[in-house]
Amino acid sequence: PEENLIVPSKQKSNSDVFQILFTGAMRKGRGLEAICDILSDMKDTELLITGKIKDTNLQARISGIENIKYQGFLDRKNLLDLESNSDVMIALYDLNLQSQYEYGMANKVLEAMMCGIPVITNISPDLINDTKCGIIVQYDNIDQIKSAIITLRDDSNLRKFYGNNGRKAYLEKYNWTKMEEKLYNIYQQLLSDNSKAKN
Repeated sequence: PEENLIVPSKQKSNSDVFQILFTGAMRKGRGLEAICDILSDMKDTELLITGKIKDTNLQARISGIENIKYQGFLDRKNLLDLESNSDVMIALYDLNLQSQYEYGMANKVLEAMMCGIPVITNISPDLINDTKCGIIVQYDNIDQIKSAIITLRDDSNLRKFYGNNGRKAYLEKYNWTKMEEKLYNIYQQLLSDNSKAKN
C-alpha cells in the first residue's frame, strides 16, 4: 500500500460488536471454513468479508451464519474505510495450495499494518514477531485461531498495542517510499559493481 493513502479515524457504528475483517477471494484455502465453525457460536463478534466470490458452496455456507456478513466487492476507498474501522484483520493461507506465501508476504498483512489494526495470520512469522503487530497461528488449528480471536476481542489494550506497532513499522520501514529507496540503492550498487568489474 502507498504511504500517502489517508487512513480514516476509527468510528465504529457499534462498539459492542468485535469486528474481524477478511478481504480477498472467497474460496477454499483461505481458512474461511474454520472461521465459520468458530464464529457460529461466538457472541458479540462478527466477521465481515469483502472480495470476489470464487466458491458458491462456501458462500452458501457462510450466508447461513448470522454474524458473518458479506460486504461485496469494494473499491479501494471503501475497502480502506472498512479495514481501518475494523478491530482486527484475519489472513490465513493454506500453504499447500498457495506456496508463494511460505516465504513471501501478503498485501493483507501490510494493509493491516498501514491501517493500524492487528492481524491474525499463519504467514510472515518473522515480520509479525519482529514488529509485534499481531498473532501467529497454524492454518488448520481451530483452537489457536479461536484463542487468538478471543484474546484480541477481550483485550482492547492489546489490540491497540499491536495496531500501533504495525502502524509504526509501516511508516518507518514497510511502505513503498522506503522500499523504492532501498531498490534504487541496490540497483545503483549493482551498476557500480558491474562497471568496476568491466574495468
